[in-house]
Amino acid sequence: MNTPDYLRIGRVLHAHGLYGRLKIYLITDIPARFSPGSVIYGLRGGKYEAMTVSEFVPQKGRVALIACEGLDSRNKAEHLRGMELFIGGNTASAKRATLEEGSFYYYELLGVEVYLQGSKFGHVSNILEAGAGNILVIARLNGCECMVPFVDEMVDTSHIGQNRIDINPVAGLFDVEETT
Repeated sequence: MNTPDYLRIGRVLHAHGLYGRLKIYLITDIPARFSPGSVIYGLRGGKYEAMTVSEFVPQKGRVALIACEGLDSRNKAEHLRGMELFIGGNTASAKRATLEEGSFYYYELLGVEVYLQGSKFGHVSNILEAGAGNILVIARLNGCECMVPFVDEMVDTSHIGQNRIDINPVAGLFDVEETT
């Protein structure tokens, strides 16, 4: 699979303080992507704008504070509210070797075949962020879409190298009889 040009790693929640700090929500599992000196990209108006991180302070859970060079006032920071944050795809590829065995990037799940009870069920068409976690959107063979919480109890990614994942939805999540 080709690496995309940019990989999403966070989202600006709002300005923090008077001096241009940003409160961000981390999407990446590698917080070091925001270490001082790192270049990240903000998507605004369909264009990616490079920003150099000058400070990173982890907070509770998946929240952190960052400061970026040239962002020195609350007014400037407030204009970035809701901005999606990215790293370059080449940067992600260079770090691939540092991932734990069995780890993967979410973009690698897109298009992967999905199996239910040993039978082909569809393929992953999207991954959504939800308050309690991520959700896999599966394009079923019958043309419908369904959603499955992306949790270990319901999604087995151990065969991702073979372009396959297996799902084990809880009873009643969706009507399994429509799969035939």
